[in-house]
Amino acid sequence: MNDVYAVIMAGGSGERFWPLSTPARPKQFLRLLGEKSLLRMTSDRIVPLVPLDRQVVVAGTQHVVRVREELPQLPRPNLILEPVGRNTAACIGLTSLFLEHRDPDAIAVTLPADQHFPETSAFLETVKKAVQVARDSEVAVTIGVKPDRAETGYGYMRIGSKVSPGVYRVLRFHEKPDARRARRYFTGTDYLWNTGIFVWRNRVVQRLIKKHLPDHWSKLEKIRSAMGTPGYERVLAEIYPSLEKISIDHGVLEKAAGICVVRGRFRWDDLGSWTALDRILAGDRQHNVVVGRHVGFDTSRCIIYGRQGKVVATIGLQDLIIADTEHGLLICSKSRAQDIRELLPLIASVESSNAKHPAPNTRQSQRTRKTQ
Repeated sequence: MNDVYAVIMAGGSGERFWPLSTPARPKQFLRLLGEKSLLRMTSDRIVPLVPLDRQVVVAGTQHVVRVREELPQLPRPNLILEPVGRNTAACIGLTSLFLEHRDPDAIAVTLPADQHFPETSAFLETVKKAVQVARDSEVAVTIGVKPDRAETGYGYMRIGSKVSPGVYRVLRFHEKPDARRARRYFTGTDYLWNTGIFVWRNRVVQRLIKKHLPDHWSKLEKIRSAMGTPGYERVLAEIYPSLEKISIDHGVLEKAAGICVVRGRFRWDDLGSWTALDRILAGDRQHNVVVGRHVGFDTSRCIIYGRQGKVVATIGLQDLIIADTEHGLLICSKSRAQDIRELLPLIASVESSNAKHPAPNTRQSQRTRKTQ
C-alpha cells in the first residue's frame, strides 16, 4: 500500500447544518458525533491503511488554522489550499497535480470529510478491494452501498455486469432523484447509493478530466507550470476561481466508460443535513434526538440542539428541527431539511442590512425623547 494516498476533501461549507455550521466553522470541523471533529474521524478511520504522511487534506485558505488544530501531525506539504471552493472536479484536479510530483504511480483514495461509518473494519476491507481493482485494471472505481430508504438527497448508481465478487460495472449515475424515482431505486436490485468515495491511479483521473473537461484541464496545466515557483500563489489565485463549479460525478464520471463500483456491506451516512442525527444518535422515549438540555411535554420525533447551559423548552411539537446556537435559531420541519441552504442568502441579506442600519437602542431613544 506504499503507493496509496488518501485525499480528504475538507472544503465544503455544510450549509444545511446552519446555524451550527457557518462559513468560519463549517461542518467538517464540528464535533457532531463525539469528542472528535468529522475531519479528525475521517483521518483516523483511514489511517490503518494510509498513514498520516500519505494523507492529503484539501481545504479553503481561510481554514488553515482549523485544519492544523484538528490534524497537528499532518505534514505541511500535505495541506493543499483552495483560494475559493469550486466543487469536487476542481479539488480533485488540483490535488492530482501535487500527487504526480510526489509519486507518478500514486493511487488516490478520495474521501469527503463529513461521512459516518459505524463498521470501520468493513469499510477498510472495501477500500482495499477498490485499491486492488484500480491497481490491476487502471480504471476509476467508486464505492457504493445498498440503499436502506428512498432518499432524495443522495446520488445513485445503476449497476450492470459483475466484474468479480462484489465488483460491478456502472451503467449510469443518477443524481438526487425525485421521490418517485427514489422509491424505484430503493426497491430495485440494481441500484446503489454513490458514497462519493473514489479510488483511481492519479494518471487515470487526470486522463479523464482532460477528456471530459478539457477547459478545466487546460487551466489546471497553467497552475501546474507555476508549481514550485515564486509565482504559484498568484497564478493559483488568478486561475482557480475561473474553473467551472462542477462535481467530478457530473463533469467526468457520468460521461466516462468503464467505471467500476465496489459494493460496500456497511452502514453509511453522508451527514448531509440535520435529519442525519435521527439515523445516528439514540432518541428518547418520545423519539426526540436531543443534544443539550431539553424539557417539555407532548413533543415527539423532533431534533433539538441547544447551546451549552441553555434550556430548550417545548410544548406540543412534532417532527421539527430546533437548533439554537450563538449564530442563530432555526425552527424547521424535518421534511424541509434539504431546503435550509435556500435560507442562507436571505439571512446574509438581513445581516448585511442590519450592519449598515443598526436598530436604535430603545432605552436610549426613550431617554432622548424625554429630554427633548
